[in-house]
Order: sequence, then structure tokens, then C-alpha cells
Amino acid sequence: MKIINFQILTISDLVLLASASLVFLIQIYYLLSHYLKLARHKDSPSAENSNQVTIIVPVRNEEERIREILNNFNEQEFQDYQLLVINENSEDNTYEILNVLAETNPKLKVTSLNQEIRFSGKQAINIGLKGASSPWILLLTSFSGGINPVWLARLNSLIAPETEAVIAYTNIERAKGFRNLLCRLERFNQFMISGAWTVAGEPFVFNENNVLFKKTLYFETQGFRQKLNRNFANLELIFNENFKKENVKITTNPELAIRENIEDDRGDHLKLLKKGVQIRQSLAWIKKISLFTDDFTRILLPGLTATLIILHPEYWITFLVLPLIFIILQLIIIRMLLNRLNERKIFVSSFVYILIKPFINWWFIWSMYIIHRRSRWN
Repeated sequence: MKIINFQILTISDLVLLASASLVFLIQIYYLLSHYLKLARHKDSPSAENSNQVTIIVPVRNEEERIREILNNFNEQEFQDYQLLVINENSEDNTYEILNVLAETNPKLKVTSLNQEIRFSGKQAINIGLKGASSPWILLLTSFSGGINPVWLARLNSLIAPETEAVIAYTNIERAKGFRNLLCRLERFNQFMISGAWTVAGEPFVFNENNVLFKKTLYFETQGFRQKLNRNFANLELIFNENFKKENVKITTNPELAIRENIEDDRGDHLKLLKKGVQIRQSLAWIKKISLFTDDFTRILLPGLTATLIILHPEYWITFLVLPLIFIILQLIIIRMLLNRLNERKIFVSSFVYILIKPFINWWFIWSMYIIHRRSRWN
């Protein structure tokens, strides 16, 4: 490694070197104070709680799978729960089957959204929350796979007197296909970002599912009023407006994770990206600036390093030290978090995806801005 001779450097060289050093320090700050803290996070159960929970599951045209969906909850160790299934205008016999099953299952309650309307997802959630008899709510999709028997009991044990929400991990089941991999990477990346900011005291979420929350969090904030026209996000908008750092917990316990069995759909990854951009744009300014700084400095670090190497190739090994430290630390954090979440077969692809994700975010933000401007003029 060749030591830099600062006497031969021009002012512009020194500015570039100082900028690269500052960007590196900012990235190290985020890695250590946010991401590493999430990777090392361990649950701290409060007690054996018995807070009654309502699990809300919207379904549509699921007559062949409805029994399988309900059987996911039969083995739960925690029994003080209500299962509220919302039939979203099914065109098959889903609603009739649900009513028959409810006659022999005291935990099952059925309600229905009887017609196709705009923003039916938000309307279904609103109906479910109004019909829930419990003070604590969990929202799941009909695609949720096998659920660990300790899932509900362990989530309940994380509730402390001041807690308003407990965030758990959700991803999709591993399957063949590149689109499945992309969706898994995006879900993991979203949890990594929101989880890192949550443990750092700036909580927000990208995914409304598998979040145990107080029902009052919805009704005391006027629910979806002023938010009905947001196409990709639902409860996330309410959570992110009202989460307070001392009232939100996060868990990386793999026993509390939910895996969804979703068919390979070409548009799923695109929807996740659009939803992520919309959620970022709806955050408070302090969080927007913090996320922007993380993305921007992650893009700048390799760019500034490459510029310095082009200008002074004799110091290329020295200049590569900073990004190399960043890469090693990033790899360690990703590996730790993947192991903690019991997420397999995406280590290298997650690292690559996380490096390029800021470019993807900015491209989507710009393209959505252009589309919005065109729609206004038309």
C-alpha cells in the first residue's frame, strides 16, 4: 500500500478525498448505528401476556383452500384469539363455506364486502377492524403458509404496558424462478431498512402484515380518511404516521415469521417497488432525509473512489481501503441478519441487490414523478 503524498495533491484532489472520507464515515455510521443494531437485536419478552387478539384475514374466491387457510391457526398454543375472515366479494362458494364452518368454530367470525368497489382492500380492512372484538389486531393474507404453534404466544409476550405495535418478519416461500428471487430480495431489503430505522428509534414499516397493533391506533387517527386514493399502501400509512419510538417493538425471531405461498406473478416485484416508493414519500421529513442520505452516500462512495483512482492510479490500493471496509462490514451484517431470520440461499444476491437498490429507488421516484406530472397536464 502506497502512502498518499498530500503535498502533490491539488485542492480539487483534497476536496475529492475529503468528500470520499466523509461519505465513508456517514455509511459506517448507518451500518453500525442502524443495520448492525438490527442484526444483533434480540427479543426481550415482557411477560406471559393474555391480551386478546383478533386475526383479520381477507379472502377472495378461496373455496378450494379456505379449510387449509383456517387450519393454519388450529395448533396455536395461545388460545385467546378471534379469527375474523372477510369475504371480498367472492364469486365462488367461499362465503357459504365460511358460514358453515363458523357454526362449529366459536373462534371464527365471518363478514363480507358484498360488491366490487374502488380501494376494496382498504374497505375490507376497515370492515374487519370495526368487527373485531379484541383490543389487539393482526392482519394476514390468505396466502400465509404454515404458522409456528408458538407464533401468537411469543408475539403476545413482547407486549409491554407502553407497547402499541410489535413488528415481525414476512416474506414469501422460496420457489423456482427469478421473479420469486426478486420478490424475496425486495421483502428482505424492506424489512432490513424499516427494522434498522425502528431499532434506531425512527420506526416505520413497508409491510402491514404480521404486525401486532392496538386497535386504537387506527380509530383514534381517523383510519383511512384522506388516504383512500393511495393505491399501493394501506395500514402502513397509518402506522408510519403514528408510530412512536418508545411504543414500537420489532422481532427477528424466525419462529414469528410468516411465509406466504404466492404464485409467480410478473407484476409482484414491480408492485413491491412502487409500494416502497410511495411509503418512503409519505414518511416524515426527518426520516425521508435520513433514508435519502443513506441512499445518496451509498451511491457516492464507489463513484468518488473510482474518480480518485482515475486521477491518481498510483494510490489505487490505498483508495480502495474505504469501500473494502464498507463491503466487508455490509457482508457481515447481511449474513448475521439472514441467519437470525433463518433466511436461506440469498446471501450473495442480497448483497448485490442492496448495493444497486438506491439506483432502483431513484429511478422509480423519477418515473413516478414524470407520470404524475403528465397526468396533471392531461
